[in-house]
Parts: sequence; C-alpha cells; structure tokens
Amino acid sequence: MKKILSRLLVIFLTTVFTLGLLEIGIRILGSKISGQIIPLSLKTHRPSANRKMGYELIPGSASFEDNTWYRINKDGIRDEVYARIKPASTYRIAAVGDSCTFGMAVDLQDTWPKQLEKELRRSKASVEVINFGVMGYNTTQEAEIIREKVLGYSPDLIVIGYSLNDIGILSRERTVLSTYRGYNSFLTTGIGFIDKFLGRSKLYLLLKNRFYLKKTKADTKPPRYSKDGQKVLKMGYNGFLLNAYQEPENWSRLHAAFADIRRATQPKVPVLIAIYPELQNLQQYPFSELHKIVKKLAGQYAFAVIDPLSAFLPYEIQDVRISAANAHPNPLGNKIFSHAIASYIQSNLLIK
Repeated sequence: MKKILSRLLVIFLTTVFTLGLLEIGIRILGSKISGQIIPLSLKTHRPSANRKMGYELIPGSASFEDNTWYRINKDGIRDEVYARIKPASTYRIAAVGDSCTFGMAVDLQDTWPKQLEKELRRSKASVEVINFGVMGYNTTQEAEIIREKVLGYSPDLIVIGYSLNDIGILSRERTVLSTYRGYNSFLTTGIGFIDKFLGRSKLYLLLKNRFYLKKTKADTKPPRYSKDGQKVLKMGYNGFLLNAYQEPENWSRLHAAFADIRRATQPKVPVLIAIYPELQNLQQYPFSELHKIVKKLAGQYAFAVIDPLSAFLPYEIQDVRISAANAHPNPLGNKIFSHAIASYIQSNLLIK
C-alpha cells in the first residue's frame, strides 16, 4: 500500500512539475505559441441574461488589450470597489457610456470619469465618480444598465458620455461574442474559484482555445455583424453616421432609450448628457448638425446637456486621440472632456 501511495505521489509531483514548466514556457514565449486566436475582449465580456443589455463585463476579470490593462471589479465595472450604500456627505456621480467612457486603450486613471473625480476633489474631497462605461454600448444598453445597476448605487448625478454612434447597434464586443458563441462556458467547471484559477493559466487558455476552435471552427466563420455594422462596411463610418439619424428605426430606438432613462431617473436623479465629438477633422467638422439634433432631443426629455466640441477645436487631431488608426480619446482628450463636465457641475452649483 505504501509503495502504491509513493508511486501516486511521484506521479502527482511529476505532473505538477511538468505542468508548471509548460506554464512558465508559454508565459515566456507568449503569443509565439498561443497567438491571438481568440479575441482578447472575450476575457472581459460575456453574454448577459438581460436581453436589452446583450452583454456585460465579467466580474473579477482582467485582460491586457489595446496596450493597457482592463481590470473589472467584483461588481462588474472597470473601477475600484464602491459601497452600494453611499457614505454620508458624499456626492456620487455615475458615469455611463461606451468605450469612450470605459476608456479604450487608456489606463483607468486617465479615463474621463476618474479625471473628473480628481478635478472635483480639489474643491470637495468627498466626491466619487464611478465608471459604469462598457465598450460598445449604445443608448439602449446604457438605459438598461442605469436601471439595472447604476441606480443601486444611489448616485446624485448621472453623466452620460454620448457618442454619436450610440444611436446604432455596432460594437466589436457584440460581433466577437456572437461569432464565438459558447466560448465563455466552454471547458469550465461551474465552480467559481476553480474557473477563476484556470482562467489565469496560459496553458489552460491555450488548450481551451485550441479545443474550442477545433470543435466549433469559429476561426473560419465570418463575423456576425449587426445591420448597422453591415451598413458601416457598405457606406463607410461617416456615411453610416450621417444616415443613422435619418433612419426611422434608429431614431425610434434612440427616442425609446431616452424615454427609458427619463422614467428610471426622473425626478429623483438629474441626468447630464455630455456629447463626445468624433475625433476627426476638427477644423472642418462634418457632424455639427448631429450635435444639434442630440441637444434638442435631450432637452425634450428634460436632460441637461453640454457639448464640449469647442474645447477640442484648438488642438490638432493627433494630440487628442489614441493614434491615427484609433479615434478614441487619449489621456489629453479625456482631460478636455472631463474639464468641460467639471465646469458645468461647478457653474451650476450641483455640489454643495
């Protein structure tokens, strides 16, 4: 019996040692072995039980993508952990929006919600700005996350970072999740701490990716674009955007989303719509009329609205966006946006 136990122990230790060496080897060689087979955004996003939201951030997940770390807290937001019950004398702002709010390709502290928090704390220390942004969300999804998650934190103000494409349905996360259906639950045990441990193993992820692709052949399937995504491919991004506000389906969707936000928040929580400019050709900006349309619509639903476009005009486009290939705002772009919001809040004496 002792010999059998000794052999089993040797086998166990040898297996653990071998797996450890393989794990170290894969981590050293990185993408030369594993490759970018499965889009990394799957590490931080999953399908949601809420059909209107469609997908959501994975609580406790982390991913290095777009040259930065995306770390999602236990409550499923990209921020520190905040108590649901707001501390006494604290002024709490909920920042809602898409990738410009979430902070694509920038560190958390460089996102506009955290820069806004930093600026406001110069005059009042007890200010919290919680980042509820989710990459790829449109206004319908933002309305739903306000109802389902944001209001549970008892915010004193909700600031919606409105991107002009929020009228449509298009995001790389939605495309990835629909193309790679079932990936998140593939080869999982259903036991939280075990799956969390496995999710940190490069060896496990390599094997999971290989087996998943072999089973589903997802890497050979064309992406499952939404109707709006297909229009972008056909018309180009600018063409899609200019056309989107003329289409009854998109226009009705935006109206319905604003109505949902109003029903959920008014009159208890004020809402501020902050329009994010498209960071292209600021000197001959092609979307000024769309800004006017959004401002008028926001007014119809009794939302406050600011348009920081003029604050961006003194800058060269390359100074405020991530790169020539990525039009999302860089730290400076986020700072300009957050400063405009801070000025509005302070000018209107929203923080006592």
